[in-house]
Amino acid sequence: MNEHPIEEKTSTSRLGWVTLFTLTALNILNYIDRNIFSALMPSIQKDLGFTDTQLGLLGSAFIFSYTLISPLFGFIGDRGPRIKTMAGGLFLWSGATAFSGITRTFPGQFVTRVVVGFGEAAYSVISPSVLADHFPKAIRGKAFALYSCAIPVGSALGYVLGGILEPRLGWQHSFFVVGVPGVVLTFILLFLREPNRGAQDELVVSAHSAKPEATDREESAVKTLISAYKSLFQNGGFLYAVLGYAAYTFVVGGLSFWMPTYIVRYFEGVTVERGNIVFGAVTVVGGFIGTVIGGVLADRIEKRSGNGYLKVAVLSMILSVPLFFYLLTIRDFNKFAVVLFFVDVCLFLCISPLDAAVIGAVRPALRATAMALNIFLIHALGDGISRVLMGIVSDSSGLHTAVALLPWVLALAGVLWAIGIIGYWQPMLWPKGALTIPKFQAHRGHRPSLEIQENTLAAFRRAKANGAKMVECDIQLSADRHPIVFHDEDLKRLGQSTDLVRSLTADVLRERVQAPSLMALLTDPECPRLVNIEIKTSETFGKSHIEEEVVRVVREAGASDRVLFSSFNPLALRRLWKAAPEIPRALLVTEEPDPKNKIYLRRMWLGFLAKPHLVHMDQAMIVGRRLEAMADRGIKVAAWTVNDPARAKSLLDDGVISIISDKLVAES
Repeated sequence: MNEHPIEEKTSTSRLGWVTLFTLTALNILNYIDRNIFSALMPSIQKDLGFTDTQLGLLGSAFIFSYTLISPLFGFIGDRGPRIKTMAGGLFLWSGATAFSGITRTFPGQFVTRVVVGFGEAAYSVISPSVLADHFPKAIRGKAFALYSCAIPVGSALGYVLGGILEPRLGWQHSFFVVGVPGVVLTFILLFLREPNRGAQDELVVSAHSAKPEATDREESAVKTLISAYKSLFQNGGFLYAVLGYAAYTFVVGGLSFWMPTYIVRYFEGVTVERGNIVFGAVTVVGGFIGTVIGGVLADRIEKRSGNGYLKVAVLSMILSVPLFFYLLTIRDFNKFAVVLFFVDVCLFLCISPLDAAVIGAVRPALRATAMALNIFLIHALGDGISRVLMGIVSDSSGLHTAVALLPWVLALAGVLWAIGIIGYWQPMLWPKGALTIPKFQAHRGHRPSLEIQENTLAAFRRAKANGAKMVECDIQLSADRHPIVFHDEDLKRLGQSTDLVRSLTADVLRERVQAPSLMALLTDPECPRLVNIEIKTSETFGKSHIEEEVVRVVREAGASDRVLFSSFNPLALRRLWKAAPEIPRALLVTEEPDPKNKIYLRRMWLGFLAKPHLVHMDQAMIVGRRLEAMADRGIKVAAWTVNDPARAKSLLDDGVISIISDKLVAES
């Protein structure tokens, strides 16, 4: 019988690290070329006489060209040669930066900013998908943290170099100094080897991983650009991550573009050179510290409680918003620089987790397209409008008023990410050393004839005899606090009794309805070794004895590596997470019209509290795009209760990892 291995990869190759360091170094150059314009902007304005609105338009010209061309490079990145495309982008943006030193007219500067945007889009859209194919999810946060360090480091170097070069060479020659090296370094990229798409996600079973990525016979989301974008717009987790990212980019883009000018205007005696060098130094140190801490913290939270990337993003906003408001009240430049340092640390906590969150919200086959759409939206809704909007506000009400808009937008970003965590939570990483789930599980044992009762040792033994590697059982607590393989509905239906399991002792239940203890099931050599323990409890708040007793029995039986916990109750799963984090958990969901069926069972709104590793879904719910939506979030799905062989095969083909069945116990 084939089984689905679902443990996450945790290692990468030497080539992966070489690629990471190379792409990070070139990304630093990317942000130097992107931000030196802001550093030179006061001198350009003085020399060429541009208004604040015109300067804002030049900033937006870069952003909108970068934004509008990104979907094309996303399409190319998911289908064509990624390394060569990135090399072409590096050559284009570096050449355009150098050319910025030649033109002295507004239209000429506008064109160069547009071309810089085109070139940087080719690089920035594709490089995250290349990194994701080198690094598994368990350490992807650290990899993206290093890659994202290029943002504060490159941005800061752009300001510092502008501050140093402009007084000595002038703003025109400064563009040559930073632009020409990129043209030469283009050839470095061509020596990198292209990784296979989805190489680090091949063990994550999803609605599409069981099928070829794309074939000539098949018209799918990865086959046409229109359907690919339609799929992404239906992906709620992706959209909330991106919309929050757009609000964040509105702030960071506006801040980085206007801050050198803000410093010169509002702090008496501060020159362009000093303002750029101090702002650059604060940005590189604070941004670097925040980026590294954010990546490491996100990985730790991801492993411990899931959704680590967006949780760190929300924390970043909680810390940075009040600090930003305080920053706007400061009039002493030295004090301003100190507080700005802490603002940068808090702001950059989320920069590497954000890229990892966007990448993690989509399937490998759509990642370059997803990054393209991400770039389009965050810049079209973010710094593409913030730069010119702040210029307009500055011309009418002053630059301080324009900057004062930014902390409110940061708060909006935090709200959007919080909604994403709650409404579109992602599963936890599969525990190391936990069981591997087979394709079929025997629901309450195997009962080919009426004389064998479900949830009994006889049914479980018959399941093993018929080839089942795993059984599912229902557990409730008896009056003497023993986990019993039976539940209240069984007593009514099979025992003809209105008693509740918790009102009877284990001995009485065994004599009356043949109910075995959980310990008996786990230690019986004639029963399947793997057990799906469904815990039946409606308790919501407070300490629940059933979870602690089940965990105690599992550990006493030495069965921690061969059991799976499942429950309809998300808070029961949360208690199990705290009691036994090494044992995987499944959230049961259904749309059955039962009076006790709460809405959170159908919508899974409390899944973020349950912290499950997978979902056991009523097979009647698996229609339309639902499996695809689960796959987008990285959620593995087992289907219950499936007794039709054709339906079981169809579900397995579509990416369901396991079938829970009354009749089907082994792969035919």
